[in-house]
Amino acid sequence: MKEYIEKCLRRTITIESNTELFEKLPLMYKGNYNLYSVFQDGIEWIIAQPKVELRLNRMRYDRNQIEKVSGLNCALFFTKLNYYSKDTMMNEGIPFIIADKQMFLPFLGMVLSEKNDRKLKPVHTISFLTQKLLLCALYEKWQEMTVTKIAERFGVSKMSISRCMDEIEYLDIDILNVSEKTRKVSVNEEPKILWEKIKPILRNPVIARFQLAEDIELKKRAGISALCEYSMLSDNHYPTYGITKKELQETNLKSLRQISKGEEIGCEVLELGYFIDFHDKQVQDPLSVLLSISEEDVQDERVESCIDEMLEDYVW
Repeated sequence: MKEYIEKCLRRTITIESNTELFEKLPLMYKGNYNLYSVFQDGIEWIIAQPKVELRLNRMRYDRNQIEKVSGLNCALFFTKLNYYSKDTMMNEGIPFIIADKQMFLPFLGMVLSEKNDRKLKPVHTISFLTQKLLLCALYEKWQEMTVTKIAERFGVSKMSISRCMDEIEYLDIDILNVSEKTRKVSVNEEPKILWEKIKPILRNPVIARFQLAEDIELKKRAGISALCEYSMLSDNHYPTYGITKKELQETNLKSLRQISKGEEIGCEVLELGYFIDFHDKQVQDPLSVLLSISEEDVQDERVESCIDEMLEDYVW
């Protein structure tokens, strides 16, 4: 910490642990932060280093309280920081230091960027290819998977996978090892833990639904029919199939007659943003099944029970 700050400021500084401030702050601050006093050219300021993972709104409030109690400027110190949080803090004028990477100290009139501070495009909606990558990495517990290896695995260009890597880096999903020369995907957490982390950013893979009067007997099962393949659930009186956008363009499905209200369904076809052929079964993968099923179906106790059964048997 000290060496990096001195290098950026080109000044000799003194840093001392500050435990006295904790006596003036609520007890939780002692568990959440390490506090340091920084002395530089007759100026004193505070560094607050989070000891645990905290939300940005929590750190924003805590920093304001530390400044009120100490009467000094306070900067947050991180070993790493996602792009969203960094951009938000810069827009709000919140001082921060990212170890060996970047320093933003507006109270000193300094905005200093160091190595590897690449500009990534903001990600508002995750791409289907990135979602497919994340789920395959989770299922197969990838280790040291490079852009080249993943591109070969998916049969796409390295540029496409590089864009996926950019999305993962921007979203701060902790499966990416970044060095100056290459980026590699490694999954070192249990599938259930990683799933809980990525679930909020994932999309429903269903682009469109087609309810046809006749059963066109496609190979790939999806949605409820896929769940039935993984569990003891009885299927609807009609099958549900999955088809990708590319496959849809190669068929005449859109020209087939869809049912009218009250008419009996012959089959349902889900147009999917991606398809992971799980265990070579021609069945939509379990986690995408979960994302595809409607809220109404999930609330059915039988469906909910079978989802738990599917995840225990095939994912966790």
